[in-house]
Amino acid sequence: MPAPEHDHPPDAERAGFFAHAIELLAAAWSYARARFELASIEGREAGAHWLKAIGLLLGAVVVLVFGYFFFCLAIVFAVATALGGGTAWIWVTLGAALLHFGIAALLLVKVRSFAREPLFPVTIKELKKDQAWLDQKTARPT
Repeated sequence: MPAPEHDHPPDAERAGFFAHAIELLAAAWSYARARFELASIEGREAGAHWLKAIGLLLGAVVVLVFGYFFFCLAIVFAVATALGGGTAWIWVTLGAALLHFGIAALLLVKVRSFAREPLFPVTIKELKKDQAWLDQKTARPT
């Protein structure tokens, strides 16, 4: 009678549980490493993409600030000319500066009110409930 044919080589059948477990761990490690390498490649590409976007955004902000500065300067000289020229531009510039400082102060007060509000209030509440539950479960009876 001929011997039955097996799909596995004879060594694999004799290897036992630990050899199979090691083989499974090696396959899992290879799978995880391949996924990590893929995520690493995509991460570098995404990082380069966002770095370019941030650079363009910073460039736009710089150009916007200069444009705003020149616009304010033009308004100051237009108002100074309308008021009679001469040294009126000094007082108009001082007024524009005080107006900007006032607006900046109002914005800082608004930021301060935002800073006092807690971030992630629902998450903090849940974490406090979890902590209270853990304290209750681990408290030693006295």
